[in-house]
Amino acid sequence: STMNKFGNILNVRLLLLCCTLFSQSKNFSLKALGLKIGKLEAFHASKNNIDVYMSESSIDFITIKADVKTEAVYQNGVLIKATVNSTINGQSYVSQTTWKKDRYHIDCHARKYNYSDSTLTTPIRWSASKLYFEIPLKGDAVYTESYGVMGILEETKKNSLKMTTPESRQIYYYNPDHSKLLKIEVVNSIKNFEMIPDQ
Repeated sequence: STMNKFGNILNVRLLLLCCTLFSQSKNFSLKALGLKIGKLEAFHASKNNIDVYMSESSIDFITIKADVKTEAVYQNGVLIKATVNSTINGQSYVSQTTWKKDRYHIDCHARKYNYSDSTLTTPIRWSASKLYFEIPLKGDAVYTESYGVMGILEETKKNSLKMTTPESRQIYYYNPDHSKLLKIEVVNSIKNFEMIPDQ
């Protein structure tokens, strides 16, 4: 019901407010050709069986101005809702993913990209915004909240995992014992850049 949906959204907001003390945050610098072109702030809050991952990023570089806000909500380790609001060069886009009964309802829109689907029935346990805080394993399937598709993490070089989706490619670099994310390399239609965690 609508009331229920509203209640769920309200719970997420309240959860974020009351969990400020128990949440984690991470900041990344976005760099291209050695220059800082933007930043990303990521947040993770958890309470009982609910985890919320949020990120806000902005890029301002020559011909590209982009702001992206992502929110992913997990219940018992399974993604139940994801929303991405992006503005690229003044144009706004929204991507939404919602678990309903036994499947995901996916409606994703980004620059020169539109995708809708309701055939995915496998519970999603990893999505892009979760990778800022948790370290996956080779072979894990990761959902991209912006594009509504799954990618499999492959080991390409030592201590790195690559994920390729139709619209982009990310390579996650870790320290030798895989306990720390060192950087993310992003290759997509908007801009190729690196994300370096602030120490």
